[in-house]
Amino acid sequence: MGIANAVINDHNEYQQMLDEHPLVIALFTAQSCHACMGVAPRFNRAAEVHEGRVKGLILDTAQTPKIDGVSGTPTLVVYKNAQVVDNIKGVVDPEYQDSYFEQLFIHYANGHSGSFTFDLPQVPTAPASPAAPPLPPR
Repeated sequence: MGIANAVINDHNEYQQMLDEHPLVIALFTAQSCHACMGVAPRFNRAAEVHEGRVKGLILDTAQTPKIDGVSGTPTLVVYKNAQVVDNIKGVVDPEYQDSYFEQLFIHYANGHSGSFTFDLPQVPTAPASPAAPPLPPR
């Protein structure tokens, strides 16, 4: 399966998971994290699309030993051959998360090694309202 809501008991188990999969994207969350609400299903959708190319993990920091580079939630850590290649603190607003996670998985599944950047979609803006009519003379 492309996504696992995993419980990692110790650092050896975590390292073994990284060693077994050439590309891992781990999402660290916490139940007390307001920004984490709703993130897991969106992350899961992208992970399932890229199953077989990327191992997606969702880890609750309360059930996972302290991992270097994870100082808050949500945090995404990308591993290639068990080495950290990206560490992303926070995620975009919920309305952009599906696109964000899809692009994140594509970026690394296609072999890119540089840090991931996400450009928010261009939102059409309404034209400025016409100038107000002049004030009547006093």
